[in-house]
Amino acid sequence: MIRNIFRTFHSKLNQKHISDILFNPSRVSNVHISKPFAQYVPRQPIVQFKTSNSQAGIDHRVLLSFGLLVMLGLEDPVEEESELVTTIKRAILLMKKDEYEKAEKMLHFALKMAQELKNEDGITYVYDVMANLALTQKQYDKAEKLFKSVMLRLLSNGVKEDDNKVLHMSLKLAKISEEKTDYRKAQIGYEFCLSHLNKKLEGGAQDRDTLELCAMTNDWFARLYLKEGKYDEAFIHFKRAYKLCKQIHGEIHEHVVQLLNDMGTISYHRGNNEKTIKYLEKAVRIGKHLPEMDELAMILINFGHVYLKLKMLDKAREYCEEGLKNAKRHKNEEGIREGKECLEELGRAIPVN
Repeated sequence: MIRNIFRTFHSKLNQKHISDILFNPSRVSNVHISKPFAQYVPRQPIVQFKTSNSQAGIDHRVLLSFGLLVMLGLEDPVEEESELVTTIKRAILLMKKDEYEKAEKMLHFALKMAQELKNEDGITYVYDVMANLALTQKQYDKAEKLFKSVMLRLLSNGVKEDDNKVLHMSLKLAKISEEKTDYRKAQIGYEFCLSHLNKKLEGGAQDRDTLELCAMTNDWFARLYLKEGKYDEAFIHFKRAYKLCKQIHGEIHEHVVQLLNDMGTISYHRGNNEKTIKYLEKAVRIGKHLPEMDELAMILINFGHVYLKLKMLDKAREYCEEGLKNAKRHKNEEGIREGKECLEELGRAIPVN
């Protein structure tokens, strides 16, 4: 059966991409949904088709602060950094290593240090990292409370509600609402973020932070719609994310491939086989220029399932075998399992003479 690879703008999509954005202290930007964001969504009825990492599948390990690093002077190299900054960096490193308990202790130490120094910006930033740590551990109520506290501190210091730092926290609050299955509240949050981001783009903003944030918001919003079975709306936002991603990274990039796969997925669910093949063909063509992309195996297998459903068995075998071969090369256990299942299903579909 055709399966669902849900990977966020920053897939198993996005883990690396989001990680690059969120954990790089030289950037003022965060990630998931893609990539993010990686688990798999529950099987959908009739057809199972994988998209890149979805929100049933956001990988919370990559969710760190969007842009408060700049408040502590972390965006520019300095000859000698303060003990507070060093302590926070150590906590972030522990988070990257999944050593959450140690990270939390380090952050409480950093918070005490910031309070003793009466460093209000430092206190705000530590709270922000704590919020992300809670989100990483799926402690949604705690994360929500901390993000709201950080946002209030920023707004009280004159930061505008359309500032990217505020919008990124608003995006994560929307994601938290989605994870808590309050889809209406999540939708309002995504719409709030996009209303401000679209105004910025319409006003000529072309900075990387705004483009990435807008791409990520569209991606996460698309996955919410997909979760609700609203394929037309999901396609619109996936396509916007795809265009922005191509603008940011160029065409030969993993995230472009993943979003093409997502658009192929939606096209399949909408019953448009021609567009399904068009998007998957393009995803495969670009993916072959990315030899280190281990997720290409799942896209090839997706394509094999599509041809299987269309009764084009020779094509189905070609793509299932190629996907299995790719999965073995990357030691992708899930891809190996899916490839074998695809070929087994193909064997059952071949008429017995």
